[in-house]
Amino acid sequence: MDDVYNLKKQVMTSGCAFQGNLPETKNEAMALSTMRINYASEELGASIINVLAKPIGEVNFIRKLLGLEFMANPPVNMLRSNLLPGSCFGFRGSNATVFLHLAKTIIIEEFSLTHVPKETTPSRCVDNAPKDFEVYGLPPGSHKKELLGQWTYENAPKKRAQSFLCKNTSSFQSLVITFNSNHGANSTCIYRIEVYGKLP
Repeated sequence: MDDVYNLKKQVMTSGCAFQGNLPETKNEAMALSTMRINYASEELGASIINVLAKPIGEVNFIRKLLGLEFMANPPVNMLRSNLLPGSCFGFRGSNATVFLHLAKTIIIEEFSLTHVPKETTPSRCVDNAPKDFEVYGLPPGSHKKELLGQWTYENAPKKRAQSFLCKNTSSFQSLVITFNSNHGANSTCIYRIEVYGKLP
């Protein structure tokens, strides 16, 4: 009889217990509750459709014919989470236009730019960070761009990741990003872009 009682007690006390790991701190719990989807992530299916920019190095005819002008610093680096020095989309000067295809059609609410801190670079200089830029939405089947925002990335030591809010109610899957200046370097590096929003 005691064996039956003990078995029943064991089943009642252990059968429905939560076996997962709860967040250890308040910050961890908040991080879990504020997780968002980056629709400009390559892992989720985002891609670079085209870029208009000048490669940093010399480009011969064969590399240009094969579309390998930016082989050393390809545009797709902007869609990856790697923030190692040099793992960026690099181009000569400060002007470039990027055509981006998002993972899903969304109502865009926020655009984010991240640049590496100078402490992680051999030259201890991050003047090649972008400065003034614009983001446009491109409606399906249309060549008419809709301005989502004009912003400035501040090259501040403690603000390497900066977010910019969009006042937008339309849905887009294609974006056009125009970089107009940098912080004084002869070339520009775009390390990471992120796009957040909601499904229509």
